[in-house]
Amino acid sequence: MRYKLIIICGALFVAAVFGFQFRETWLTRGLTYTEAREGYVTHDETAPAIFARTETVLYAAGSGSLSFIVPDGTRAQKGEAVVRIDDRESQAPVAGLISSHLDGLEEILIPTALLEDDLGELFTRCGGEAEAVFSGRPGSAAPEPVGPEAASGGEARTYVRAGDAAAKIVNNLQPVWAYIATGDTQGILKGDKLSISVDGTLRSCTVERVAGPGRGLVVSFPQYISTVTNTRLKQVQWQKQAPRYGVVVPAEALFARGEEVGIYVVESGIINFRRVKVLDRNETLVCVDNLPAGYYVVTSPADGLQGLAAAGI
Repeated sequence: MRYKLIIICGALFVAAVFGFQFRETWLTRGLTYTEAREGYVTHDETAPAIFARTETVLYAAGSGSLSFIVPDGTRAQKGEAVVRIDDRESQAPVAGLISSHLDGLEEILIPTALLEDDLGELFTRCGGEAEAVFSGRPGSAAPEPVGPEAASGGEARTYVRAGDAAAKIVNNLQPVWAYIATGDTQGILKGDKLSISVDGTLRSCTVERVAGPGRGLVVSFPQYISTVTNTRLKQVQWQKQAPRYGVVVPAEALFARGEEVGIYVVESGIINFRRVKVLDRNETLVCVDNLPAGYYVVTSPADGLQGLAAAGI
Protein backbone atom coordinates (compact mmCIF):
# COMPACT_ATOMS: atom_id res chain seq x y z
CA MET A 1 0.00 0.00 0.00
CA ARG A 2 2.79 2.31 0.92
CA TYR A 3 4.52 1.44 -2.36
CA LYS A 4 1.39 2.39 -4.35
CA LEU A 5 1.13 5.71 -2.48
CA ILE A 6 4.73 6.52 -3.39
CA ILE A 7 4.01 5.75 -7.04
CA ILE A 8 0.87 7.94 -7.04
CA CYS A 9 2.69 10.85 -5.37
CA GLY A 10 5.53 10.54 -7.82
CA ALA A 11 3.14 10.54 -10.74
CA LEU A 12 1.37 13.62 -9.40
CA PHE A 13 4.72 15.38 -8.94
CA VAL A 14 5.80 14.59 -12.48
CA ALA A 15 2.41 15.74 -13.80
CA ALA A 16 2.71 18.97 -11.84
CA VAL A 17 6.18 19.63 -13.24
CA PHE A 18 5.07 18.95 -16.79
CA GLY A 19 1.93 21.02 -16.20
CA PHE A 20 3.94 23.97 -14.96
CA GLN A 21 6.35 23.71 -17.85
CA PHE A 22 3.44 23.43 -20.30
CA ARG A 23 1.75 26.47 -18.71
CA GLU A 24 4.99 28.48 -18.90
CA THR A 25 5.56 27.50 -22.52
CA TRP A 26 1.95 28.24 -23.40
CA LEU A 27 2.04 31.70 -21.76
CA THR A 28 5.35 32.77 -23.29
CA ARG A 29 5.23 31.19 -26.74
CA GLY A 30 3.43 34.11 -28.42
CA LEU A 31 5.11 36.97 -26.59
CA THR A 32 6.77 39.78 -28.52
CA TYR A 33 9.56 41.97 -27.21
CA THR A 34 11.29 45.22 -28.05
CA GLU A 35 14.22 47.12 -26.62
CA ALA A 36 13.57 50.24 -24.56
CA ARG A 37 15.50 53.10 -26.13
CA GLU A 38 16.19 56.76 -25.70
CA GLY A 39 14.22 58.96 -28.06
CA TYR A 40 11.42 61.47 -28.50
CA VAL A 41 7.70 61.28 -28.07
CA THR A 42 6.42 63.74 -30.65
CA HIS A 43 3.04 65.37 -31.12
CA ASP A 44 2.86 66.13 -34.83
CA GLU A 45 -0.20 66.33 -37.02
CA THR A 46 0.02 66.08 -40.80
CA ALA A 47 -2.30 68.45 -42.61
CA PRO A 48 -2.66 69.91 -46.11
CA ALA A 49 -1.68 73.54 -46.50
CA ILE A 50 -2.33 76.13 -49.21
CA PHE A 51 0.48 78.67 -49.65
CA ALA A 52 0.02 82.27 -50.73
CA ARG A 53 2.91 84.32 -52.03
CA THR A 54 3.30 87.93 -53.06
CA GLU A 55 3.29 87.54 -56.86
CA THR A 56 3.08 89.80 -59.88
CA VAL A 57 1.88 88.41 -63.20
CA LEU A 58 3.73 89.50 -66.34
CA TYR A 59 1.28 89.60 -69.25
CA ALA A 60 2.30 89.23 -72.89
CA ALA A 61 2.26 92.57 -74.76
CA GLY A 62 1.81 90.75 -78.05
CA SER A 63 1.40 87.32 -79.61
CA GLY A 64 4.32 85.08 -80.50
CA SER A 65 6.76 82.42 -79.34
CA LEU A 66 7.78 82.83 -75.71
CA SER A 67 11.32 82.37 -74.43
CA PHE A 68 12.91 83.30 -71.11
CA ILE A 69 15.87 85.63 -70.95
CA VAL A 70 16.20 85.21 -67.17
CA PRO A 71 16.23 81.47 -66.29
CA ASP A 72 13.32 80.09 -64.31
CA GLY A 73 13.87 80.51 -60.56
CA THR A 74 16.44 83.30 -60.94
CA ARG A 75 15.96 86.66 -59.27
CA ALA A 76 15.52 89.63 -61.60
CA GLN A 77 15.71 93.31 -60.84
CA LYS A 78 12.94 95.78 -61.57
CA GLY A 79 13.16 96.91 -65.21
CA GLU A 80 15.34 93.98 -66.28
CA ALA A 81 14.35 92.20 -69.50
CA VAL A 82 13.07 88.77 -68.43
CA VAL A 83 11.09 87.27 -71.32
CA ARG A 84 11.09 87.58 -75.09
CA ILE A 85 8.04 87.15 -77.33
CA ASP A 86 9.38 86.73 -80.86
CA ASP A 87 11.76 89.69 -81.00
CA ARG A 88 10.03 91.82 -78.34
CA GLU A 89 11.45 91.90 -74.82
CA SER A 90 9.36 92.44 -71.67
CA GLN A 91 10.79 93.91 -68.50
CA ALA A 92 10.07 92.94 -64.92
CA PRO A 93 7.72 95.51 -63.32
CA VAL A 94 9.05 94.54 -59.87
CA ALA A 95 12.05 92.68 -58.50
CA GLY A 96 11.73 89.00 -57.59
CA LEU A 97 12.10 85.40 -58.66
CA ILE A 98 11.08 84.63 -62.24
CA SER A 99 8.73 81.66 -62.45
CA SER A 100 6.88 80.03 -65.33
CA HIS A 101 4.67 77.93 -63.01
CA LEU A 102 1.31 79.64 -63.34
CA ASP A 103 -1.89 78.22 -61.88
CA GLY A 104 -4.26 81.13 -62.41
CA LEU A 105 -4.45 81.89 -58.69
CA GLU A 106 -1.66 84.47 -58.54
CA GLU A 107 -4.08 87.39 -58.15
CA ILE A 108 -6.71 85.46 -56.16
CA LEU A 109 -4.84 83.52 -53.50
CA ILE A 110 -2.80 86.31 -51.93
CA PRO A 111 -1.81 86.96 -48.29
CA THR A 112 -4.36 89.74 -47.77
CA ALA A 113 -7.13 87.47 -49.03
CA LEU A 114 -6.22 84.80 -46.47
CA LEU A 115 -6.35 87.45 -43.78
CA GLU A 116 -9.49 89.37 -44.77
CA ASP A 117 -11.74 87.37 -47.12
CA ASP A 118 -14.37 84.78 -46.33
CA LEU A 119 -12.24 81.64 -46.68
CA GLY A 120 -15.06 79.43 -47.90
CA GLU A 121 -15.84 81.81 -50.75
CA LEU A 122 -12.14 82.35 -51.46
CA PHE A 123 -11.42 78.66 -51.91
CA THR A 124 -14.56 78.16 -53.95
CA ARG A 125 -13.15 80.74 -56.34
CA CYS A 126 -9.88 78.83 -56.36
CA GLY A 127 -11.61 75.52 -57.13
CA GLY A 128 -9.98 72.14 -57.54
CA GLU A 129 -7.55 70.98 -54.88
CA ALA A 130 -7.60 74.33 -53.07
CA GLU A 131 -11.33 74.09 -52.43
CA ALA A 132 -10.93 70.45 -51.38
CA VAL A 133 -8.43 71.42 -48.68
CA PHE A 134 -10.84 73.88 -47.09
CA SER A 135 -13.74 71.43 -47.21
CA GLY A 136 -11.70 68.84 -45.35
CA ARG A 137 -10.72 66.52 -48.16
CA PRO A 138 -6.91 66.40 -48.00
CA GLY A 139 -5.16 67.74 -51.07
CA SER A 140 -1.80 66.29 -51.97
CA ALA A 141 -0.63 68.15 -55.06
CA ALA A 142 -0.82 71.58 -56.55
CA PRO A 143 -3.27 72.38 -59.37
CA GLU A 144 -1.92 71.75 -62.84
CA PRO A 145 -0.18 74.86 -64.22
CA VAL A 146 -2.21 76.80 -66.73
CA GLY A 147 0.57 79.03 -68.02
CA PRO A 148 3.70 78.33 -70.04
CA GLU A 149 6.44 76.23 -68.50
CA ALA A 150 9.80 77.85 -69.08
CA ALA A 151 13.17 76.34 -69.74
CA SER A 152 16.40 78.00 -68.69
CA GLY A 153 18.75 79.25 -71.37
CA GLY A 154 16.12 81.13 -73.33
CA GLU A 155 14.70 78.16 -75.22
CA ALA A 156 11.23 78.92 -76.67
CA ARG A 157 8.63 76.59 -75.20
CA THR A 158 5.19 77.77 -76.28
CA TYR A 159 3.11 80.27 -78.15
CA VAL A 160 1.30 83.03 -76.23
CA ARG A 161 -1.34 85.47 -77.31
CA ALA A 162 -1.44 89.13 -76.45
CA GLY A 163 -2.79 89.49 -72.90
CA ASP A 164 -1.89 85.96 -71.83
CA ALA A 165 0.01 85.41 -68.60
CA ALA A 166 3.57 84.81 -69.73
CA ALA A 167 5.35 84.51 -66.37
CA LYS A 168 5.13 85.61 -62.78
CA ILE A 169 7.52 87.37 -60.45
CA VAL A 170 7.59 86.13 -56.86
CA ASN A 171 8.71 88.55 -54.17
CA ASN A 172 11.02 86.37 -52.11
CA LEU A 173 11.73 89.19 -49.67
CA GLN A 174 8.16 89.09 -48.37
CA PRO A 175 6.79 86.51 -45.89
CA VAL A 176 4.97 83.46 -47.16
CA TRP A 177 1.44 82.89 -45.85
CA ALA A 178 -0.46 79.62 -45.63
CA TYR A 179 -3.83 78.21 -44.73
CA ILE A 180 -3.36 74.97 -42.77
CA ALA A 181 -6.38 72.68 -42.78
CA THR A 182 -6.03 71.31 -39.27
CA GLY A 183 -9.21 70.24 -37.53
CA ASP A 184 -7.82 71.01 -34.06
CA THR A 185 -7.68 74.75 -33.35
CA GLN A 186 -8.74 74.58 -29.71
CA GLY A 187 -6.72 76.92 -27.50
CA ILE A 188 -4.95 78.62 -30.42
CA LEU A 189 -5.20 82.39 -30.61
CA LYS A 190 -4.14 85.04 -33.10
CA GLY A 191 -0.53 86.00 -32.44
CA ASP A 192 0.51 82.57 -31.14
CA LYS A 193 3.81 81.14 -32.37
CA LEU A 194 3.71 77.66 -33.87
CA SER A 195 6.29 75.25 -35.25
CA ILE A 196 5.45 73.88 -38.69
CA SER A 197 7.60 71.47 -40.68
CA VAL A 198 7.62 72.26 -44.41
CA ASP A 199 9.48 69.80 -46.64
CA GLY A 200 11.30 68.40 -43.61
CA THR A 201 12.47 71.76 -42.23
CA LEU A 202 10.95 72.98 -38.95
CA ARG A 203 9.93 76.63 -39.24
CA SER A 204 8.44 79.13 -36.84
CA CYS A 205 5.28 80.93 -37.89
CA THR A 206 2.74 83.32 -36.43
CA VAL A 207 -1.00 82.67 -36.27
CA GLU A 208 -2.68 85.49 -38.19
CA ARG A 209 -6.22 84.11 -38.17
CA VAL A 210 -8.18 81.25 -36.63
CA ALA A 211 -10.81 80.25 -39.15
CA GLY A 212 -13.09 78.64 -36.57
CA PRO A 213 -13.58 75.22 -34.99
CA GLY A 214 -12.48 72.55 -37.44
CA ARG A 215 -11.74 75.14 -40.13
CA GLY A 216 -8.00 75.58 -39.83
CA LEU A 217 -5.46 78.36 -39.33
CA VAL A 218 -3.90 81.13 -41.36
CA VAL A 219 -0.22 81.61 -40.55
CA SER A 220 2.66 83.71 -41.81
CA PHE A 221 6.30 82.64 -42.04
CA PRO A 222 8.81 85.44 -41.36
CA GLN A 223 11.29 84.05 -43.89
CA TYR A 224 10.62 83.14 -47.48
CA ILE A 225 10.36 79.38 -48.17
CA SER A 226 12.06 78.63 -51.48
CA THR A 227 10.45 75.18 -51.87
CA VAL A 228 6.98 76.74 -52.26
CA THR A 229 7.93 79.08 -55.11
CA ASN A 230 6.36 76.78 -57.70
CA THR A 231 4.02 74.77 -55.47
CA ARG A 232 0.68 75.92 -54.06
CA LEU A 233 -0.34 72.87 -52.00
CA LYS A 234 1.78 70.79 -49.66
CA GLN A 235 1.44 68.38 -46.79
CA VAL A 236 2.97 69.93 -43.66
CA GLN A 237 3.55 68.71 -40.12
CA TRP A 238 2.24 70.82 -37.28
CA GLN A 239 4.13 70.40 -34.01
CA LYS A 240 1.18 70.67 -31.64
CA GLN A 241 3.32 70.19 -28.52
CA ALA A 242 7.03 70.20 -27.76
CA PRO A 243 8.55 66.70 -28.00
CA ARG A 244 9.55 64.86 -24.82
CA TYR A 245 12.95 63.17 -24.66
CA GLY A 246 13.55 60.12 -22.51
CA VAL A 247 13.24 56.34 -22.49
CA VAL A 248 10.47 55.34 -24.89
CA VAL A 249 8.64 52.08 -25.50
CA PRO A 250 5.64 51.16 -27.66
CA ALA A 251 2.33 52.17 -26.11
CA GLU A 252 1.12 48.56 -26.20
CA ALA A 253 3.82 47.62 -23.66
CA LEU A 254 1.87 49.34 -20.88
CA PHE A 255 -0.11 46.94 -18.70
CA ALA A 256 -2.51 47.59 -15.83
CA ARG A 257 -2.21 45.07 -13.00
CA GLY A 258 -4.94 46.05 -10.62
CA GLU A 259 -4.37 49.71 -9.82
CA GLU A 260 -0.73 49.52 -10.86
CA VAL A 261 0.42 50.60 -14.32
CA GLY A 262 3.69 49.18 -15.46
CA ILE A 263 5.70 47.21 -17.97
CA TYR A 264 6.91 43.63 -18.05
CA VAL A 265 10.72 43.87 -18.21
CA VAL A 266 13.14 41.06 -19.01
CA GLU A 267 15.85 40.94 -16.32
CA SER A 268 18.47 38.18 -16.47
CA GLY A 269 16.15 36.18 -18.68
CA ILE A 270 13.17 36.43 -16.30
CA ILE A 271 10.04 38.49 -16.90
CA ASN A 272 9.34 40.91 -14.05
CA PHE A 273 6.60 43.51 -13.67
CA ARG A 274 7.95 47.00 -13.05
CA ARG A 275 5.81 49.97 -12.10
CA VAL A 276 6.44 53.06 -14.21
CA LYS A 277 5.18 56.60 -14.48
CA VAL A 278 4.07 57.76 -17.92
CA LEU A 279 5.78 61.10 -18.56
CA ASP A 280 4.35 61.65 -22.04
CA ARG A 281 2.65 59.68 -24.79
CA ASN A 282 1.25 59.82 -28.28
CA GLU A 283 -0.68 57.29 -30.35
CA THR A 284 2.26 54.89 -30.68
CA LEU A 285 4.92 55.65 -28.04
CA VAL A 286 5.14 56.35 -24.32
CA CYS A 287 7.95 58.02 -22.42
CA VAL A 288 8.39 56.44 -18.96
CA ASP A 289 10.52 56.74 -15.85
CA ASN A 290 12.06 53.93 -13.77
CA LEU A 291 13.25 52.07 -16.86
CA PRO A 292 16.83 52.25 -18.17
CA ALA A 293 17.42 52.11 -21.90
CA GLY A 294 18.57 48.77 -23.26
CA TYR A 295 16.17 46.53 -21.36
CA TYR A 296 13.81 44.35 -23.35
CA VAL A 297 10.12 44.79 -22.60
CA VAL A 298 7.10 42.67 -23.45
CA THR A 299 4.94 44.31 -26.10
CA SER A 300 2.12 41.78 -25.83
CA PRO A 301 1.56 41.74 -22.04
CA ALA A 302 -0.96 39.56 -20.25
CA ASP A 303 -1.74 38.29 -16.76
CA GLY A 304 0.46 35.60 -15.27
CA LEU A 305 3.80 36.53 -16.81
CA GLN A 306 5.56 37.48 -13.57
CA GLY A 307 8.58 35.25 -12.94
CA LEU A 308 8.40 33.31 -16.20
CA ALA A 309 11.46 32.72 -18.37
CA ALA A 310 11.59 34.90 -21.48
CA ALA A 311 11.94 32.95 -24.69
CA GLY A 312 13.03 33.96 -28.16
CA ILE A 313 15.17 36.99 -27.27
